[in-house]
Amino acid sequence: MSGSLQKQPLVALALTALLIGCASPSKKNPTDPADQISKGEKYSTGTWQVSKNDEKAALWYRKAALQGDPEGEYRLGLCYEAGTGVPKSEALALKWFSMAAKEGNPSAQFEMGDCYRLAKGVEINLTKAYFWFNLSAASGNQDARDCRDALARRMSMEEIQEAQRQSQEFWGNLDKTKE
Repeated sequence: MSGSLQKQPLVALALTALLIGCASPSKKNPTDPADQISKGEKYSTGTWQVSKNDEKAALWYRKAALQGDPEGEYRLGLCYEAGTGVPKSEALALKWFSMAAKEGNPSAQFEMGDCYRLAKGVEINLTKAYFWFNLSAASGNQDARDCRDALARRMSMEEIQEAQRQSQEFWGNLDKTKE
């Protein structure tokens, strides 16, 4: 009988913890882009709770992207670039990368530079590639800095100056929209 009495407090404690967890007011908002991206990440990699499912990951990234979230736009662009959970499409990848990049997402800016450097969905344009890599590098992306510097060795001084002028103009315009 003493074993039975010892188990009762543990069962009560477990039941209390379960009920508190279910009634927790901190449940995530399913329309919040950050929560949608988090759900997309879970499906993208899989967890002990959910199986990996690229289609569901892309669906959650799309929900965030359609609300204008730059991280959601960037991640949806990655899905289209690789054909992960959606049909592969360089044009749609470029569309979503462009939207996120114009909103200041450094990872999307790097991808835009890569698109112009490698003709992914657009024609090669070293000035535009330098411009996007330069923006991403300004946010601390070392890979972007390395790509920008490698491009500079293939460009004229005028092309580099034009790309730098465009970068300065971009940052000035981005700052104005935040005011």
